[in-house]
Amino acid sequence: MPLRSGTIGYSRFLVTGDAPNSPDDAFFARLRDHVLAPRARNDAAEIASGFCTGRHVFDGEFTYETCGFGASLLAAMRIDTAQVPSEIKHAYRAMAEDARRGKEGDGIQALSRSAKREAKDEAEERCKKDLIEGKYRRVAMQSFLWDLPSGLLLAGITSDKQVQELKSLLDAACGVRLERRSAGTIALDLLAARGKTAALDDALPDALVARPEGPEPDDRDDAGAATHFRAQGRPDVPWAQAAGEPNDFLGNLFLLWLWWHVDEHEGVIETGGPTVALVIERVLEMECAWGVTGAQSLRGDAPTKLAEAAKALQSGKWPRKFGLLVAAHGQEYRCSLHGDRFAVSGLAVPKDDDEKALSPRQTLELRVDHVLTFDRILTALFDAFLKDRFGPSWETRAGQLRSWIAAMGKPRRSAPTARVFIEPKPDEVAAGA
Repeated sequence: MPLRSGTIGYSRFLVTGDAPNSPDDAFFARLRDHVLAPRARNDAAEIASGFCTGRHVFDGEFTYETCGFGASLLAAMRIDTAQVPSEIKHAYRAMAEDARRGKEGDGIQALSRSAKREAKDEAEERCKKDLIEGKYRRVAMQSFLWDLPSGLLLAGITSDKQVQELKSLLDAACGVRLERRSAGTIALDLLAARGKTAALDDALPDALVARPEGPEPDDRDDAGAATHFRAQGRPDVPWAQAAGEPNDFLGNLFLLWLWWHVDEHEGVIETGGPTVALVIERVLEMECAWGVTGAQSLRGDAPTKLAEAAKALQSGKWPRKFGLLVAAHGQEYRCSLHGDRFAVSGLAVPKDDDEKALSPRQTLELRVDHVLTFDRILTALFDAFLKDRFGPSWETRAGQLRSWIAAMGKPRRSAPTARVFIEPKPDEVAAGA
């Protein structure tokens, strides 16, 4: 997530524990204590990580001027990965075995078990030597924005290994815990704030169309949720089951709800806070919530208006990701939103008209403010959806969604066009005669 320049991508995390409410000198000292040190001469570890300011991978001088923005910290994690390619490992072992074949005979016969073991050990030692010498090392930097009072942390991290590294670093440096937040867990946080977590316990995916014809998907008895959903006549949303968070289906239903608002209400949504206007653009990725009809991806200026999009909804597919133009507070933001993961990619924040007159520090302050503002807008939209989804009128709304999907692709009744008669001029009548 290059927060300091370019477009931005992030996933949401929650930090819990004893963290300060704003970055101060003591906090920066903790981060400096966990800057990635140079590797020792005998260090052959595959992964090493540490903090950096995010300006570049060698900058460990944490100060408010470089990393502090109000009550937020903008920093990064440096990750050094050193891993010998599998083909190199195979080659080292093959060469060690070839050398032993020459010693044991004519170089053709099979090696003894002890010779194979020696060849394997020799290859591993050679790989270890390569790692100690710094070969095959890849250096990466992952920026993160941590709003200290709320515990919200936005980071462009996707792999489990990188998440684990950041967890370990934050625990060692600050004694705090890091938890990934997807649609289901964000819904839990928002509903808990209103004392309505019990509603989430009973949540089931909505059957907005009849189950499409096709083979029954394999039972996933690890949680029992998939079988339970199907027994209730509901789609099991297989990708949410695979992620281990069944309530992530709410993120996909959220995208569908936004689509309905764009199609039926010109994309204007009252959140209880800002009024938000939406346009769906550029990309639409969908997958069958019943696990029957597969997935599809559409590209175009208005992908939801394509006939293929209507057919996909009617065949049981739900949106998993689409592009959004979001307008609120007099500003426009563009991004792609992955519903179940609640992950943002390609976020383009507004540029100030006088940005050329701003200092680099002021420009970065403006970017940080825009990112946090956008995330608050996105959260407000999701919260408005949850109020609808777990409100008393949801069955009526679900019926409207079913009718909307069923009517997609059919000609809409429009207002009659008035006929206008233009009376000809006298000279035009004479000429016609």
